Amino acid sequence: MILVAGGQLDPNIGALLRQMLRRKIAFRDLLIGPELHSEIVLDFQTGRLVLNGAAIEPSACFVRHDVFLGQALNRSGADAGTVSLNWFYAIRGWLNAQSKVRGFNKRASGSENNKIANLLLARKLGFRIPDTVVSSHPDKIGDQLARPAIQKPVAGGALTTTLDDFLTQHDPAAIPYPRFFQPQLQRPELRLYRIGERLFGFWLESPDLDYREHHNAQIRPAEIPAGLARRMIRLSDALGCDFAAADFMHQPGTDRLCFLEINTQPMFAAFDKTVDGGISDAIIDYLLGESSAAYATVD
Repeated sequence: MILVAGGQLDPNIGALLRQMLRRKIAFRDLLIGPELHSEIVLDFQTGRLVLNGAAIEPSACFVRHDVFLGQALNRSGADAGTVSLNWFYAIRGWLNAQSKVRGFNKRASGSENNKIANLLLARKLGFRIPDTVVSSHPDKIGDQLARPAIQKPVAGGALTTTLDDFLTQHDPAAIPYPRFFQPQLQRPELRLYRIGERLFGFWLESPDLDYREHHNAQIRPAEIPAGLARRMIRLSDALGCDFAAADFMHQPGTDRLCFLEINTQPMFAAFDKTVDGGISDAIIDYLLGESSAAYATVD
């Protein structure tokens, strides 16, 4: 039996649960939402996990940090964020301590998945990366980067914008924390998933600088260059991850792909739909211990 834990309103959790129902996979769900409050007890003396009054012994667990609760409650304050984080922390902590329960990224349990460190590691492992400056004072970037350029926070949590728009709309001195500054790259964007020993590639087109702003994107499956597949495996192995997604975009006027970042809790519902539930199937297969290599690559 597989335990699935996360947000009631998370479309990724929804896609995975629907695929489990289609395949008649035994599961229990532990969901949180505006009107849904699960009950758990982790008994340190007996090692039991009790869910809604019943002890359960899952063979595998899939858990996602819920980022949708705050949106549903129409607030971004500490309440929703604290609720989501503590639920994730509890289930993730229990999972990481269970040697006989399958789960993703258990070797990465002590990692903070730092975007700066990941970018530097990717370059070391042979990925091409964009010219990058990290600074807390965007008005002092000057001629260090080619224009047009973009900016985004080093820890994420906000949309990517152009540097010019950012300088026009904000007082740089009023937001004194580090940001990435990079030349603006071109689509199509490549999203590359690793799930166990399987890789999935997708091309993404959007008229928006950050497609998450209006969720206006066209997605199609992509064959993965063999060299890129090998480097993706090396990078995710180095990070202790068997579930992750990396993003790439093209240098202007070329077919050369630049690595942008790797996410260890990636959204996947929209991409999953494009391959008829193939990503959910790969997640389920891994949790059932049935994962096998299936790289869709081109030389």
